[in-house]
Amino acid sequence: MPIDYLPVLIFILVCTFITAVSLITPHFLGPLRPNKAKSEVVESGKLNYGDARRRVPILYYMVAMLFILFDIEVLFFYPWAVLFWDLKWYGLLQIGIFALLLVESFIYVWKKGALEWE
Repeated sequence: MPIDYLPVLIFILVCTFITAVSLITPHFLGPLRPNKAKSEVVESGKLNYGDARRRVPILYYMVAMLFILFDIEVLFFYPWAVLFWDLKWYGLLQIGIFALLLVESFIYVWKKGALEWE
């Protein structure tokens, strides 16, 4: 029934209205005092220098990808811990295999030198 979706439609309209008011109001009510310091492009609290298309060492990307990979793998321990008593020995065996593979992959990455800073 379309009438069942009326509260959702009202919710979307109210959210859209609040968002529009929140974005438009400061433009008209806020002070406009532009100066050189405010116009500077700042990233992470530091002024930019050089070309934006400069080369970034691949090591940054490798460490970031490995961190995400191992972080997500460790995240799988949480559901196992919640269901620990229900899974019994079978669950312990499965998480043991998973942890063994996790440690093995970490050692492999470590031996390959992917975590070494030059």
